[in-house]
Amino acid sequence: MTNPSAVTTATISLHTAPDAVLLIGHGSRDAAAIAEYNQFATILADHLKLPVHSCFLEFADPPIVEGVRACVEAGANHVVALPLFLGPAGHQKNDVPAILNWAKTEWPQIDFKYGTPLGALPQIIDVLAQRAAEAIDRSPNAIPAAQTALILVGRGSRDPDSNSDVAKAARMLWEGRDYGWVETAFYSLAQPDIETVIERCVKLGARRVVTMPYLLFTGIIRQRLDDRALATQTRYPDIEILTAEHLSTHPGIVEAVLYRYEQVLDGTAAMTCDLCKYRHQMVGFEDEHGLPQTSDHHHGLRGVGHSHSHSHSHHHGPNPPANNLLPPRYQNGEEVSAAPMGSTPFKFKEDGSPAWDEMWTDFCDLALAGGPPHRGNLLEPVLPDDVRANPQAYEAVLTELERGLRMVTGLPVIRSEALGWIGLACSDEEMALWLLRAIVIENITVRREDNVLYFPAGPDFKLEAEIKNIITAVAKTHHYWAEHLNG
Repeated sequence: MTNPSAVTTATISLHTAPDAVLLIGHGSRDAAAIAEYNQFATILADHLKLPVHSCFLEFADPPIVEGVRACVEAGANHVVALPLFLGPAGHQKNDVPAILNWAKTEWPQIDFKYGTPLGALPQIIDVLAQRAAEAIDRSPNAIPAAQTALILVGRGSRDPDSNSDVAKAARMLWEGRDYGWVETAFYSLAQPDIETVIERCVKLGARRVVTMPYLLFTGIIRQRLDDRALATQTRYPDIEILTAEHLSTHPGIVEAVLYRYEQVLDGTAAMTCDLCKYRHQMVGFEDEHGLPQTSDHHHGLRGVGHSHSHSHSHHHGPNPPANNLLPPRYQNGEEVSAAPMGSTPFKFKEDGSPAWDEMWTDFCDLALAGGPPHRGNLLEPVLPDDVRANPQAYEAVLTELERGLRMVTGLPVIRSEALGWIGLACSDEEMALWLLRAIVIENITVRREDNVLYFPAGPDFKLEAEIKNIITAVAKTHHYWAEHLNG
C-alpha cells in the first residue's frame, strides 16, 4: 500500500513528456565525490538526451531548491526528480518530498514527478558481484570461494526499512554464488559494525574477508570504511582482508537509474509503505508512527528563504502535529525547553535494558533538548582505589557504558588498562580531536591517546546520572560530526 498523500507519480502521456531531470544527490565535502557525481550526471544526460540539473541534499552546492529553480528558469514544464540514493531512509521519505511539495506550491503550473530510491535492483547486485570478483582477482592467494566472506557495508540509518535493504542486497548477492558467507555491516547509526562482522566471519572459518562499500560514490566515509577494515589485519594475520571498490559510475548503476526513470514515465514508480516506520507501528519506533513528512534548512529546505511557510499538507499518518518544523519528539505538543540533556526520558528495550539508540527519535533534537551543560559540576575521573574497593560495581558500569557508546556511535569501545576510564576508538585523529573539544564543552572530563578518547568510569556511577550524561554527550557530538560536519 502506498502513501496516498505523498508525492506520487502518474502516467506521463506523450504530450506531457519530461523536459528536464532533477538529479538529487546526498552531497559530500570531498571534492572527488562531487566530481564523480557530476561525471555520473553527464553520463545520464547523454543517455536521456535531456537536461539533467544536478543538486544536493547537504554538504555541497547547489541545494535542491536551486536545482528546481534551474529547471524552471530553463523553461521546463514537466520535471522528473530522481533521488540518487540507495535506500528509503528519512532523506527520501521526508526531506526530498518536503521540498518538492514546496516547489508545487511555488510553481503550480509545473508538473513535478518523483522517482524512487534505487534499492536492491538486479543491476546493482550484478555490479556488487563484479566488484567482489575484481577485489579477489587482485589477490595472489588461491583461497576457495567457500572460504571467502563478503561483507556488504552500508552507510547506516535510523530507519529500519533502509537498513533492511542492505540486508536484502547482501542476501541477493549470496544467492546462486559460491561464497561461504555474504554478511551485512554498517558504518554508523546501526549495528553490527565492520569490526564485529569481520570477527564473526573469522570465527566461522573464513580465510578471506572482502569488505564491500555499499556506496554510490567515493568520499570521506568511503575511505574510512577501507581504513577500518584494513586496520583489523593486525588482529588476524592469517586471514586475508581485502577491500572492494564502491559502485561509482559503472554502466550497471546507470542502467539502474534509467530503470527508475522509466518507472516514472510508465506510472509505476511508487514507494512501498509495507515496512515504513511512519505508517506502521514498529517495535522501538512507536513514537515515529504517524509523523509528517518535513525537513529543515540544513537538508531539503536548504536555500529556501526562512520567511516561507514550511507546513506541508501531506503526512505519513492521520494525525498531523501542530508544528512540524520541530524534531519528532516535540511535534505532538511537547514544549521545547532548555532542560538538561540528562533529563531526556529513558526508553527501555523488552529485556529492560536502556534503549540508548532509541532515546531520541532524531538525534538532531538534541540541539533543542540539550540546553545548558547537563551537570553543574565537572564529571571527573575517580580514584583507582575507589575502583579496587568495588570491582563488581565497576564492571557493571563499564559494561553499560560500553553497550551505550557502541549503540549511539557504532564505534569500537576499548577497555582501558588504567582504572577509572573507558575508551572510544574514533575513525582517525581528526575526528578524535573534534569530539574531544565538543565533549569537554559538555562538562565531561575526557583525555585522548592518538585516535582513542577516554571517558571517566567509576563504580558509583548511576544509570540515570553519570552513565546517561556521558552517553548522551557522546551521542550528540558524534551525530554532529558524522551527519553535519564530515558526512
